Amino acid sequence: MIARHLGVSKMTVSRALRGESTVSADLGDRVRRAAAEMGYRPDPEVSRMMTHLRTVRENRQPQALGFVWTDRVAGKPSPWASELFKGAESKAESLGYGLDVFEIKTGELSARRIAEVMENRGVRGFVLSPLVSRSRGHLQMPWEKFSCVMIGLGFVRPALNRVHHHHFLGMMTSMRQLRKEGFRRIGFFADAQIDRRMFGAWSASFLSHHPLGVGLAEPLMFLPKSPTRRLFVDWVERAAPDVVLAPGVGTAKWLEAVPAMRRPEFATLSWSVGQPNVPGLDQQSDVLGATAVELLVDQIHRNEQGVPDSPKLVMTAGVWRKSATVAAEKLIT
Repeated sequence: MIARHLGVSKMTVSRALRGESTVSADLGDRVRRAAAEMGYRPDPEVSRMMTHLRTVRENRQPQALGFVWTDRVAGKPSPWASELFKGAESKAESLGYGLDVFEIKTGELSARRIAEVMENRGVRGFVLSPLVSRSRGHLQMPWEKFSCVMIGLGFVRPALNRVHHHHFLGMMTSMRQLRKEGFRRIGFFADAQIDRRMFGAWSASFLSHHPLGVGLAEPLMFLPKSPTRRLFVDWVERAAPDVVLAPGVGTAKWLEAVPAMRRPEFATLSWSVGQPNVPGLDQQSDVLGATAVELLVDQIHRNEQGVPDSPKLVMTAGVWRKSATVAAEKLIT
């Protein structure tokens, strides 16, 4: 309206109202006088946002989020952990953030020291990676200074917002798929600690969805505290499953010790792109990492720091992947 009234451009009016030297003193006075007569008042929130946008364009440096590895060496992550981080990094970038990586090391870089570094760098929030070598743990950090999202259920304290894979649903999906493929004596073998870390979701779902019912399914589940090849082979020969479900593909090698005539099929609950010939459940850890970043950024936008009164628990689903070998055979036939 001011621009039309004076017969100048909107950009000229904007610059004059900001007092920029590119506008002559006479024209600047005319603009400000007309603005006052027309009742113009600047909106402080819009001014603040425009100043922020100009600053971002000038600096070209995205604000950083933190990604803190707990007890897994960041330099040698598993395929699952690598995909987890890739998903988090990609989502952070799409939302306009960078991702600073930290690793908690006993005696070298404590959680409190990492918090100091993040605070000095202006990191307002971080994602905490899941525990993998133990079923429970807790951290001491100045939580009130940050927004934070934990991945997994391993941390008992504090009760922060969390994201984790829906293991109960994943086992149910796997059982239904194997049943559809004609398997009845489905076996489940895993380290007891892994099942405890997810509050027994795998074992509960296995018994609940087994085609033979709970009574006949129980001997087909074996969760030793310290799994060994010998224990595994003895259990296979005793329980006689026609297919074995296990958390990782490493257990499949132990099947070589089982006589060929009694050797069951194998499927994994942690399908990996690095082992495409082993069918199983793809937990989509990249989706898990991306979801954690989304939840974290939502907290930052709402200016929420510290331990929440009512922590959120967001779960992501996996998808069943048939082996590349089986898929190729079907294409040929």
